[in-house]
Amino acid sequence: MVDAHVTAARPWRRAQHLSSVPYLPGLDGMRALAVVAVMIYHANSDWLTGGFLGVEVFFVISGYLITLLLMAERERTGRVDLVDFWLRRARRLLPALFVMMFLLLAYTAFFKGDVLGKLRGDLIGGIAYVSNWYQIWVGQGYSASGDFAPLRHLWSLAVEEQFYLIWPIVMLLLLRGGTRKLANTALFLFGAAVVVTVVTAVLYHKGTVGQPDVTPGAYWHVGDRDISKADALYLSTITRSSGLLLGSAFAMVWRPVAIMRSPLRNAGRAMDLVGLAGLIGLGLACWRMSFLSPEGADPWLFRGGFFLTGLATLAVIAAVTHRYSVAGKLIGNPVFKYVGTRS
Repeated sequence: MVDAHVTAARPWRRAQHLSSVPYLPGLDGMRALAVVAVMIYHANSDWLTGGFLGVEVFFVISGYLITLLLMAERERTGRVDLVDFWLRRARRLLPALFVMMFLLLAYTAFFKGDVLGKLRGDLIGGIAYVSNWYQIWVGQGYSASGDFAPLRHLWSLAVEEQFYLIWPIVMLLLLRGGTRKLANTALFLFGAAVVVTVVTAVLYHKGTVGQPDVTPGAYWHVGDRDISKADALYLSTITRSSGLLLGSAFAMVWRPVAIMRSPLRNAGRAMDLVGLAGLIGLGLACWRMSFLSPEGADPWLFRGGFFLTGLATLAVIAAVTHRYSVAGKLIGNPVFKYVGTRS
């Protein structure tokens, strides 16, 4: 999955700055719902054809929380410590990642020695956090489901980590003037997400996807490589950045502590309705959308599906981060919170 567990443990009563991040159990609950959807999809995609959209939910949550945390650090200390930020991410992710890859390597060496050589590129891509680009280049995306690619799921972690590498530097520049003038930046980021969505829709190949010699329009031809358009649009950091951008933009205009100091502090019931609408939207998306079928890549997915999923996720975030909403308590219940913190 992705490294989205970055919620600060600061209680509401101690949050002094407008961008402070109190502990928000509802976000852990959202992670639980998202990871269960992804697990159902991978267990049997016929049960929930769009369950993979749980990854998009993670992307939006991560963009939201990371941006909030960076803003909170800037308000609290007057600076953003990039090295400390990157070290925290490394401490959280690298130990588990290396253990998992070592165990996989040992298992493959002992029980599947004939395919051991196929792991070399996956391992390097996993260590360097470029698994998504590696899979696009060698054709090991989800449209090539028959290949031996046990580390295919690392593509989303790669997208996340590339965001973690670049975004703090961008925020360092944006925060030079403080956090009070970020509303315009939020609008720009929202527009960037729209542009990414439009570009994805334009590049999407309509129709069946077969071998390159049968459906050449479904591929980009780079030298002697045939790059699947469906896989590239699904896996690339650029085309999957819309969720991260939406979450980041929302953090700049929806700061939980600031909301509690505004007239919206009394809008808990309204936020519950917004959150319910978001949950219904996410449920419909997971139920109706798909990635690839005999008819080709799902046009609903590549022509705005990721963007609409992001908007629905923002609606739920707005509800669960409101101190007086019922949604935050329901979705942040102990069972969901337990699953979400381990997702």
